[in-house]
Amino acid sequence: MKITKREASFWANFGISIIMFGAILVIINIVSNKYYILKDITEEKIFTLSDQTKKVLKELDEKAKQNQTKLEVIAFMREGDEQTREFENLMKLYQYESKNIRYEIVDPEKKPQLASLYEVKTLGTAVLKFGDKKLKVEIDMNNPEKTPESIITNSLIKLVRVIEPRVCFTEGHGEKDPNDQEPFGVSKFAEYLKNEGFQVGKIRTWDPTPIESLCDLIIVVGPLVKFTPTEVTKIVDYLMAGGRAVFFSEIEGQDNIGEIVSPWGIKLDNSLIIDLASRVIGASPAHPVIVNYDENHPITKGFQLGVLMRTARRVFSERNVSGVESDEIAKTSENSWADYDWKSGQVKLDKEDIRGPVPVVVAASGIPGTKEGSAAYGTMQNPLTAQARIVVFGDSDFISNGMIDLLGNKDLALNAVNWVAERGELIAIRPKERKQRNLVLTPEQIASLRNLFLFAMPAVFFILSFVMYIRKRRL
Repeated sequence: MKITKREASFWANFGISIIMFGAILVIINIVSNKYYILKDITEEKIFTLSDQTKKVLKELDEKAKQNQTKLEVIAFMREGDEQTREFENLMKLYQYESKNIRYEIVDPEKKPQLASLYEVKTLGTAVLKFGDKKLKVEIDMNNPEKTPESIITNSLIKLVRVIEPRVCFTEGHGEKDPNDQEPFGVSKFAEYLKNEGFQVGKIRTWDPTPIESLCDLIIVVGPLVKFTPTEVTKIVDYLMAGGRAVFFSEIEGQDNIGEIVSPWGIKLDNSLIIDLASRVIGASPAHPVIVNYDENHPITKGFQLGVLMRTARRVFSERNVSGVESDEIAKTSENSWADYDWKSGQVKLDKEDIRGPVPVVVAASGIPGTKEGSAAYGTMQNPLTAQARIVVFGDSDFISNGMIDLLGNKDLALNAVNWVAERGELIAIRPKERKQRNLVLTPEQIASLRNLFLFAMPAVFFILSFVMYIRKRRL
C-alpha cells in the first residue's frame, strides 16, 4: 500500500507530538518530585506536622548548616507493609519542612548485615544519625500514647538541641571514674551518655559552688566512703529544690546513700542477693540476673532484656511519702533471696532472709512533704517549677567497662538517666482525630441525583455519540 506525502506528514507530526508529550510528562514528573507544594485541606490538619516539630526542624536546619551534615533516618521495616507506607508518608512531611533529612527503609530480612551492624532485632526500629551522634528508637504507627511524630521529634531534640544536659559524676569518695578505661572504670558508660547527647563532667560536692549551677543531674557510682554530713545536706537540699540524681550503690563500700534518699521513702540494706538462676548462664549465684520489671514505669515499660549484676544489695520503698511517687521497677528472679548473713561465709536461705523476687532498683519523683502528692511538678526546661527525680540501683559494677555491654545492662542504665533528665518527654504530640461527618440529603436532592445519573448523563453521552457519527458520515 502506497503512503501519500500527506499521510506521511500526518504520522510524522503525530509521532513528534507523542514524543514531545511524553517528554513534557517526564519533565513535569522530575520537577514535581523536587519542587512541590503540600496543602492539607482536612479541617483537623491530619496531614500536617505540629508547630513543635516545625520549630525543632528549624533548629535542625541551623545545626546542619553549621556542621555541614544532614540527619539520616534508617527505618528497619518490612517492604510493602501498611505501617511502612504510613511511616514513609510521615518522613515525606519531615522532608518537606527540612531539606536536611534523608531517610531509608531497610527490610532486615533482605539486608541482615545492616540490621546486625546497628544491633536491630525487631521490626519497627529506626536509627537516627546526626554527625557523630546516633539514637535508636522503636516506631509503632498504632500507638496512641507515643505517636511516631512525637518519637521522631523527641529524638531530634536529643540529637540537635544546642543546650545539652550536664551530667556530673561525683568524685572524692572512691567512686568509679568516668575517665577510667580499666575494667572497673566507667568510661564506656560516660561515652554512651555523650552519644545520647549529654555533657559529661565531674563534681566535688564539698566545693561551695551550688550543684544546680554546675549540673543538670548528678550520678554517684559506687562510693567506698561516706559523704560528710555537710555534703549530705547539700545533696538533699539540691534534690528538694527539684534536682535530679542517679545512685549506683555498692554493698562492699561504706556509703550513706540511704541517708540521702530516705526522705523519698527509699531504703538500702546490707543484704547480699543470691540468685541460683545465674548458674544457667554460667555466672556465680552472687551475680543476680534481673528479669522482673515494672511494665507501667517509663524506664522499664516494654523492657525485656536481662540485666546481670555483681554483688547487688536490696533497694526498696520503705513507706509512702506525701508528694512522692516511688516504684520498685526491677527485681530479681523467684529463685533468689536477700542474704543477711553473707559475711559469715555460709550463704544459705535462713529465716531472717527475704525470698525473691528482691527489688534492686527504685525510681522516685516529687517533692517530699507536699500535700497529697500535689508537688509543683515541672521540668528541667522550666526551672520555675520543680520535681525531683531519683533512681537508686543496688549495684554499680554492672555499668563498669567489663560488664556494661552484657545483656541489657547498658540499656537499663541509659533508660534511667534519660528518665531522670526527662529526655524523650519534652513533647507529647497526640494523634489528630478525624471528625465524624454525615451527609444528609433531602428527598428533592435524592431525586435530583437520581435523575442526573439515570437520565441526564446517559442523554449527554447519546447526543455526543450522535454528533460524532454525523461528522464522520460527512467526511
